[in-house]
Formats: sequence, structure tokens, C-alpha cells
Amino acid sequence: MIPLHALLAAAGLEVPPGIADPPVERAVYDSREAGPGTLFVAIGGTRTDGHAHALDAVGRGAVAVVAERPPSPEVPEGTPLVLVPDSRAALAPLAARLCGDPSRRLSVAGVTGTDGKTTTVTMLHAAWRGAGVAAAALSTVDFRTLDRVEPNALRQTTLESADLQERLAAVLAAGCSHVALEVSSHALELNRVDEVDVDAAVYTRITSEHLDFHGSREAYREAKARLAERVAARGDGLAVLDGDDPFGMARLGGVPVARRLVYSAAGAARADLRATRVEAGPGGVRLAAETPWGPVELGLRLAGRFNAANALAALGAACAGGAPLDGAVAGLERLDRVGGRMERVDLGQPFSVVIDYAHTAEALRSVLGELRAATSGRLWAVFGSAGERDAEKRPAMGAVAGRLADAAVLTDEDPRREDREQILEEIAAGALEAGMRRGDNLFVVPDRALAVAQAIASALPGDTVLLAGKGHESCILTAAGSVPWDERAAAEEAVRRWLGDHGA
Repeated sequence: MIPLHALLAAAGLEVPPGIADPPVERAVYDSREAGPGTLFVAIGGTRTDGHAHALDAVGRGAVAVVAERPPSPEVPEGTPLVLVPDSRAALAPLAARLCGDPSRRLSVAGVTGTDGKTTTVTMLHAAWRGAGVAAAALSTVDFRTLDRVEPNALRQTTLESADLQERLAAVLAAGCSHVALEVSSHALELNRVDEVDVDAAVYTRITSEHLDFHGSREAYREAKARLAERVAARGDGLAVLDGDDPFGMARLGGVPVARRLVYSAAGAARADLRATRVEAGPGGVRLAAETPWGPVELGLRLAGRFNAANALAALGAACAGGAPLDGAVAGLERLDRVGGRMERVDLGQPFSVVIDYAHTAEALRSVLGELRAATSGRLWAVFGSAGERDAEKRPAMGAVAGRLADAAVLTDEDPRREDREQILEEIAAGALEAGMRRGDNLFVVPDRALAVAQAIASALPGDTVLLAGKGHESCILTAAGSVPWDERAAAEEAVRRWLGDHGA
């Protein structure tokens, strides 16, 4: 516990005159998490405002409140109230100090980009573990501590700063020395990683996402660049960059980091890690590459040619931090799956079913391109687009499906409070313009279970059915609330029905 006055001073916040000085054990931003010894930080949100819940937090035992304005309803007289310009910006140092600044005793690699972040984080963890490094990984899909895996049920790519600091303290206590951290553009904008001491910034390709939040591709890229700039400020930091990404390199290539590694799955001559051969098949990817630590032959169990780039990024980050090349390669070769990323559903049916998280036009293009080359029959795409998020990508995703898939079933992803059918019609507009025909090879089926069932029921031997957009996620967010969802279970049920109907 830290006395409130000392905590505020350590976090760089002014101590208001005359307030009490109770001991503080934790910082919380959800009033339901408040209890004796907690400091409640009121954060504004899109659906609820923490200022309206400060009284509830105090009622549950919170000993003080940090807020941007006096809460309404008012907290009891005598409750220490600290007013700050930005509650999120204040929460980060408060949480870090209360947790003992765990990242200062960890080697942290932040992984950001548009697509491939989760896979690269998981690969980096695997490379470290293969080299004998006591490593953890925090990603959209799961939390890995040494060899223990815990699903991430929070649906946040990067945790809020209070949760993140507590998680970092836990992996440090478990004996970890290294952490691979998936870092979203939202996290960089909303102060979630402000007090995380990041040693390395690892970038996957930057395309376009979350324009509803950032406003433009350039602003989105600028948010991503903040990670590299923070690493550059260290004086000894490392940036691992995708040399095949001109949009990203145009900004990131000029960040003055102490150490820079560029990787290229396309084999660019100037890259530090350069693939000389990439072979992709249903069973995985084989690649040969030149690296600063010597030539390497690598066999990945993960499908998808694009995973060659993710592997090079992970290999560069691991070995630049001191991991032996052969151990890192061994770890990557042992990794057999990343939940919801090119995950195959095989119950013996004569067609392929693949689950992938692809939820941007570029990701959908990559996955469909991979599957197109490996499919002898028709290629089906089942996908949607999130409500209350970047609407510009909807027709673009439809156009990608129209060009690369033989048939598409448009369905719910997370409609939230938007009109679910309007979302799907915006996607359909792009597919129709690309040449698809409604009722022939383009279907709009809002209910995702029915959409999955329809596509799989229609599959013929040699076909491939891609289920995109949900991946590992365990619910669908609707206007009525959160609806439980299991993409793999839905797919397996539909495949069993197909096998039963065909006497297989």
C-alpha cells in the first residue's frame, strides 16, 4: 500500500490541499471492482461515464476518487477528490506506481500494425520459449505466462492501463523476464501503454483500420508511429520494420531508433532479414532466409504465405534481444496454431473449412488469395463488418470477396447498435459492383449461425469455406447485448450435419 499523497506525487499529480491521506492498494476504473483500499479513477466512455459511478465506488469501499470534474451524484464529504485534466493519462502512472513499475524489470517488445499482430506476438513468445527465455505474451487471443495459456475473455487487444500493469506484475512474479505485448492504435491514443517501458517496437504491415476513431489513414499511421518514437527516446531501443510496406516505411523509416532491423518476405535486397524462398501449402509454410545471425531454414505449421513475414518479424525481435537463432527457430517450428487465425476445421469432410479473424479488406484479400491457390473447387467467404466502427471498409471488403471468392454469405460480425441489415447492404454494394449476383453467388443472412450453416451445407468436394471476422471471439455484440458465440462449434455442427446428410 502507498499513502495517497505519496502516490499522487510519484505519479506526477498535484496533491490538493487539505485532503485526507489514506493508504491505497489498487487503482480501478470500474466501480464494480472497487473495494477497501482502492482508488477509483473516473473515465469517460462511449456508453457510460465513470463520473456517474464514483458514488457507487465509494460505497463499495474506494478511499479516494480521481476525476476530470466533480462527480454527479456527489461523493460523500471528506472523500479525497483529485481533479485532473485527463483521467486516462492519470490512471497509467497511478497504476504503474501501485504495481511497482513491473515493466522496468522486464524486456518488453510491443507489436503493432494492422494485421498479423496477434500471430506475431504468439510467434515471438514461441521463439523466446524455444530459446529457453522465460517469456510471457499478452494478445487479443490469450495471455501466455511461460507455458501456461489463459484465454483473453476481455475482447481488448491491449488492456486498460490498470489491468495491464497488474498483468505485467503477475508475469514478473511468475518469473518471466520478457513480454511480447500486442499494442493497438487505440491503446497508443488512449494512454494504455504510457507507463510501459518498451524496449522494442515490432511492426507488421500498416494498411487501414479504425478510421472512425482516427479520422484518416495518415492519422492512424501516426498513432502507430508513437510506439517507435517512444522506443527511440530510450536511446538503446530497437525497431523491427516491414520492408515490404511502403506506407508504413514512409513514416517509420525516419524514426531515429538506436537499432533498426528491416525484414522482407518478398526478398528485398536491402532487408536485414530477407526471405530467399517461401513455399506455402495446406500443412504450413516453409521458408529460407538470410539473417544477421546466419542463414535459416524454417518450417511453420501455420498456413498462409503471409505468415512468412510474421515469422521474420518475430525472429528478428527475438534474436536481436539475444536469443540464439537455432533455439528461436525450434520454438517457431513447434507452434502449431494461433486461435482463430487460419484455423482449420477437419472432421473428415471432403472440403475445407477455415476460420480466420480477417476483418479488414487487406486481411480478407490475403486470406482469400492464399485459399484461392489451394482450392480446386469453389471458394466461399462468410463474413461481415463491425457496427459503430470504420464504415469505409465495408464496400471494400465486399469488393475483395467479389473478386476473389466464388460465393459470399454476408452476416453479422458485431452489429452493436447499428442496423445489421444496413451494414450488410453496404458490404453487398461492393460485392455487386465487383460482379457478384444476389441470390446466385451473393447471399445476405444476418444470423451468423444460419450463414455458417448455409455455406457449409452448400459446399461440394474440393470447395473451401472461409469463416472470417470472428476468429477466436466468444460473443457477438448486438443492440440487445452480448450473445455467446463459438465459431468453431458452429462450423463443426454444420459439418456434422453435412456428413450426416451425405451418408459420410
